[in-house]
Formats: sequence, structure tokens, C-alpha cells
Amino acid sequence: MENKDNMPLSGIKVVELATVVAAPSACELLCAYGAEVIKIEPPGKGDTMRYGGRQLNVPIGDNKNPIFTMHNNGKRFAAINIQRPEGQKALFRLLEEADVFVTNMRIEPIKRIGLDYDSLKERFPRLIYADLTGFGKVGPDSRRRGYDTTAFWLRSGAVSEWQEGNGVPFYPAYGFGDLTTGMFLFSGILMGLLARERTGRGTEITTSLFAASIWCNGNSLIRSQFNSDLKPDSKNPGCMLNNYYQCSDGKWIFMCSMNYKKDYKKISRLLGLDDICDDPRYADNETLVASGAAPEAAARFAQAFARHDSEYWRKLLNKNDVAFEFVGQIRDICTDRQAIKNNYITPVEFADNTKLMMPLPPVQFSSYDRRDYVRTGPIGCDTEAVLADIGYSEEEIQKLKEKKSI
Repeated sequence: MENKDNMPLSGIKVVELATVVAAPSACELLCAYGAEVIKIEPPGKGDTMRYGGRQLNVPIGDNKNPIFTMHNNGKRFAAINIQRPEGQKALFRLLEEADVFVTNMRIEPIKRIGLDYDSLKERFPRLIYADLTGFGKVGPDSRRRGYDTTAFWLRSGAVSEWQEGNGVPFYPAYGFGDLTTGMFLFSGILMGLLARERTGRGTEITTSLFAASIWCNGNSLIRSQFNSDLKPDSKNPGCMLNNYYQCSDGKWIFMCSMNYKKDYKKISRLLGLDDICDDPRYADNETLVASGAAPEAAARFAQAFARHDSEYWRKLLNKNDVAFEFVGQIRDICTDRQAIKNNYITPVEFADNTKLMMPLPPVQFSSYDRRDYVRTGPIGCDTEAVLADIGYSEEEIQKLKEKKSI
């Protein structure tokens, strides 16, 4: 059982005014490790991510919404209409007790209602204000709507590099760039909180999907300035020790070596290619490429792997401490003994006795707890309790309902 008083972020209060995945996932990580997160949603509609499961063929019911639950587990849900003065007043009262405010609203709308950092910093000098955008806060594209696919994958060129040949661009996994960016925002918030402990000052933290992708693809960015062609080619790889090969049972294996000189003779002998060890063209990777023998090397490795099935190679390479892995399937994670043993996934029961394996936040502490999964409730399920906590009376809450401010 979780112990709420024994979590690393216990006592931290967060107000989230954000939608979809990236910013909410940062708040989810804060929540998972003990922070109290109050998620503000528009009454009636809620976060559009409540309906995100539709395009993924995943349930979206109030008590059976696993995609939404992953990014919002443990939060309190308050439905407040911030377009109305009374709703704005309620939000400001929440901010008076908050340590962190997280938003991904676009620049102009958030300025109109006085929730931009410049409007808040004097009133809340200790507030950590975390702002996530698609392309950045300034520049010609600062006002553009940005999503995972567009700002993270397409603008940075990652899609074009992550595929072989000249085929149709692939579809990235849903939310991959969002979750990556959310982790950067999460780490920025933690640094802001740490700095505030020393200085007493709040700060604005900004990042974007575009910035996160540039960082994640930074090695390729540097490489692109020396090599115009970054597309991978398994038949002519930069190094035959870092390449895909197919086993006799059809499974693909990827070799992974960080030290060519140290590994190439050892691996070549395991593959039955002893003659390579004495071939001067293979002496080092630079010589291999310069000699034009790289395609030949890849072809010989491919022929060797094709002689045996994946289980044969698994045993042999593990026995000889060679780094490799087979191309897996996402669905196999649900039964992956390594993932289960390390508590990277956990079974969760939703409505109708539906049991699913759900991913867990990827950081563990030996001395602190982490929140368990619970079913996320409907839009505004905690509104009255949240407002009561900051001093609203039953009569005041009823008036807000009548004015459709909550």
C-alpha cells in the first residue's frame, strides 16, 4: 500500500491547466511521486484527451478510460469555466496555495485572461510557472498549434531519418514525443522547486515539443553537418556490428557494439567468419568504410545469421556477453518477465472487470513510495471538494453552479 506521507513530492501543490498528453504527463509524474495535482477542465467538455482512446480503439468511459488514466492518475478533477470572472477568481484562489502552475494554453488566449507569467509573477513571486508550447514562445511559429506528430516528429526531421529507403514516412507511436517532452518539463519543474528552496524565488520554465525533439536528435543534427545522407541502409551500414540481421526463423536481431576494435574479431568468430579477423580491410571501422568493404561485411553477417534460428543466437550471444536484442512487439511487454519483475508495468482493474497491464512511471526510490493506479473519475468529480478546501461555502459553490462557472 502507498503511504502518501512517504512520497518524495508530498506537500507540493500543483494546478494544471493543460490538455492532451505532454504537459499533463509532466503533472502525472509530479502526482505519482506525491504532489497534489488539481486538474482544471472546462465544464461539460473536459480535456480532449478523455476522448483520445477513440482513434486508438480503446474504451473512453468515465470508469474505463485507460489512455486518459495513464496521464492523469491520482489527480483531482475540477471543472471550472475560466472564461467567466467567477471562474477566474476561483482559479486565482487555487494559485494562492499552489507551488506549481502548469499550462499549455497558447500565448494569446492565456494573455487575454491574465494567466501569462508576466501577469502573475508579481502576485505570486514563489510560483513555479511551467509553460509548454509546440514550437517555442517567440519566433514566426510561436502562435501555431503544435502536436506530437507535427512539432516533435515532422519539424525536426526525425521521421525522415528513422526509416530505411525512400518509402512512405512511418507513423510514430501515439504520444511518444509528448511523453518525452513531458519528462523534460517534469525535470525543469523539479529544478525550479529546488532553486526556490535556496533563493525563495519562483520562475517561469518553458520548453516545447520542437526543442525536445532537437535535443533527442542532437547527435543526428551534428552528424548531418558532416554527412548529407542520414537514412539508414542495412545493406551498407556504417558499421556491420550495429545493424539488423534476420535469423532463419524470420526474427530480426540488432547487433550493438560501442567498440569495433574490441568486438569485431570476437563476434566474427562466433559467426564462423574467422577469415575476417585477418583481413586488413576490417582492421577498424574507418578502414572498412573507406575500403568499400562495408556492403560485403553486412552481406556476410546476414548470411551467417540466416543459418540459425533466434533461440540459437540468443543462447550463444548471451553466453559470450554480446550486446544485442530481437525486434519485439509492444503487446509482448504485457507478459515480459523482466518488465513485470522490475515493476515497470502493473495490473489494473477497470469497470466491467477489465484488467489491463498499465505502464508505471519509470523512476523508483528505495526509501519512498509512489502512488498506485486508481480509476480516473468523470469531468468535475472533485470540483466541490476542491473549492471547499480553499474556503468556498456550500452557498457560494451553489451560486457558481447557477452562473455556470463550474
